[in-house]
Amino acid sequence: MPALPFPPLLFAIAIAGCGVDESPWVEGEIGRLEEGLTVAQAGGCSTAIVAGLSKQLIDEQNCIRPNALVSFAGKAGIDVGAGVFPFLEPPAAAALEKAALAQGGKIQISSAFRTLAQQFLLYKWQGSCGIQIAASPGKSNHETGLALDVSNHGAWQATLQKHSWQWYGANDVVHFDYVGGGTIDLRGESVLAFQRLWNLNNPNDKIGEDGDYGPQTAARLGKTDVNGFAKGKTCGGNPPPPPPMTPALAADRIGQGGPAQLTEGATATFWAEYRNTGTAKWHPATTRLGTTGPRDRASALASADWIQPSRPTGVDQETAPGAIGRFTFLVTAPAAPKGPVVYAEHFALVEEGVAWFGPKDDAYLVELEVRPAEHPPSEIAVPPPRALGSPDAGDPPPGDAGEPPTEAASGCNVGRRPATPSALLALIALLLLGLRAARYPKRAAARSALHSAGST
Repeated sequence: MPALPFPPLLFAIAIAGCGVDESPWVEGEIGRLEEGLTVAQAGGCSTAIVAGLSKQLIDEQNCIRPNALVSFAGKAGIDVGAGVFPFLEPPAAAALEKAALAQGGKIQISSAFRTLAQQFLLYKWQGSCGIQIAASPGKSNHETGLALDVSNHGAWQATLQKHSWQWYGANDVVHFDYVGGGTIDLRGESVLAFQRLWNLNNPNDKIGEDGDYGPQTAARLGKTDVNGFAKGKTCGGNPPPPPPMTPALAADRIGQGGPAQLTEGATATFWAEYRNTGTAKWHPATTRLGTTGPRDRASALASADWIQPSRPTGVDQETAPGAIGRFTFLVTAPAAPKGPVVYAEHFALVEEGVAWFGPKDDAYLVELEVRPAEHPPSEIAVPPPRALGSPDAGDPPPGDAGEPPTEAASGCNVGRRPATPSALLALIALLLLGLRAARYPKRAAARSALHSAGST
């Protein structure tokens, strides 16, 4: 066995009270798994997202101290919850198995051993996921391999206490610590396991292998891939890293459709297709498209038949893993009173009440140009009513077809052709003569007399 950087501490007294008070923990929704996702980037509310790395850390702890942790999976009367690593120190595991056989029925384990990576997430998620307080990594009782959380704790408290499991108390009603002795505090070795694997895989960025969780260890843990290292445990050869865990909810975008332009007020059908790459079936009532950028934002393109302004539709029909699901919805073009407007809306997949999943939030974009509508009849420019007897627009003026011009009763010409130049000249001449006669009446009278005499 490799030399340890610190002496093992044998417990002769109860470990209860040595750790930090923590909120009860039940695995929730798993975050979105993406290639290259690091521990610091992991979201959701389930430590199962770091399952690949956690398995490597457990293997390495058993390299540091062979059989430091043993599995109780599959033992009679023990029900292990989702995302739980069923490992304890040997004396604790034996006591649990005896308690389960003594009472009968099923004891429901919601948490047991936690790796350093799991505790990192719980500490990070304080204030969310139902976590009010969590011990810092390297300080939780669950990292000792001597702690359990029991969902049906009330029914099992008496039996567990008879088998050296001490109830933590009202501050954490589901929590029990093994106090039977002959055990080792593995919390430092939990830290050491990570430090050793980090140095094995990062020879140019080594950190101290001291079992202390400090800033350097915390920074490297945050940068580690959730699926683990390329090189695993340091003893017994290095098997390939475990394959990435297939999440229950996952999808790849296949295609989309819909018009690029709409007139304000018009509606049109849009669709998007995704392949179900997870392990859970999609259902129209719960698997939906949701607005993103930010998430759950009311969309300007919402139609009256949307589930709500941030949810266009659910999947058209149940979609099994591996199948392609289509999401079909209507879009109503908003008003565009000042001219064409381009709307860009992003959507992603969401399992209501569980998690967002699938491609990134900006992967599905609906880009729509909305144009103003034609003027409605009440706004169309209408020419003033034509005068009674005047020709309609486009009609030839009277006379063009050979009809004689007509005159109104007042003697004014209506529709008559303009006067010719010679007629205008004659009219002007008569006017001038009239003006001259009015200006020189005597000369006009004499000229008239002479004209009369000459004519006799």
